[in-house]
Amino acid sequence: MSNRHDPEDHDPRRSRTFQAVRSHVRPGSFPLLLATSLLLYVMNGLAADLPAHALAARLAVACAGLYVLSASRTTLWLGVLVVVLSLTFEARLWTLDPRVNRVLEDAIMTGFALWVLIVVLREVFRPSTTERHAVVGALCGFVLILTVFTRVHGLIEALSPGSYHTDGPPFAERSEATMVASFQYFSTITLTTVGFGDIVPVTPAARLATGLEAIMGQLYLAVVIATLVGRVAARRE
Repeated sequence: MSNRHDPEDHDPRRSRTFQAVRSHVRPGSFPLLLATSLLLYVMNGLAADLPAHALAARLAVACAGLYVLSASRTTLWLGVLVVVLSLTFEARLWTLDPRVNRVLEDAIMTGFALWVLIVVLREVFRPSTTERHAVVGALCGFVLILTVFTRVHGLIEALSPGSYHTDGPPFAERSEATMVASFQYFSTITLTTVGFGDIVPVTPAARLATGLEAIMGQLYLAVVIATLVGRVAARRE
């Protein structure tokens, strides 16, 4: 007699939440996610001059990310909970030390961006996804990777001030808007492997994150382009 058991028979009360997180996405929401992510990129770059607009852009990206997850009610409400919690930290509603507040905010938004990134990439690599959705999703993935590492660099600097060296005042003495703009710029030149050298990681954690981002930038382009080209070629045969 076979000892194999179907997972559903082994655990008839298997978590619906886990199933929802794994299985549901709205690929038609990718253009909205791409547009809001690019808007956020521009607003973050101008955050020191347009702080209110940058906040509105971050909220727009959060809503677009929630739309990606909204094919399932479970994932939608989990996403809403994460976004609302992050907004409470951004609005300084908790009586916490500013450094602790920034650490929690960066950690939560890094997790949310990673969640959306995984969902988007899963759809990009799914054979049944159309070329249009796959291409737009791949572009979303690239911008999301950049966003994730922007938050990761900020998180490292918040946990260990002085992890990144640059000309002028240290990041710990700069405004949050200026720091976000600086780390977005640093993430861009690292992900694209340009590396001007005007911002230098000096601690092991900062160097590790920077190296991983540079590697991911190269691998992402190679893997995604190969996948999309192979899919187009296969459908033309």
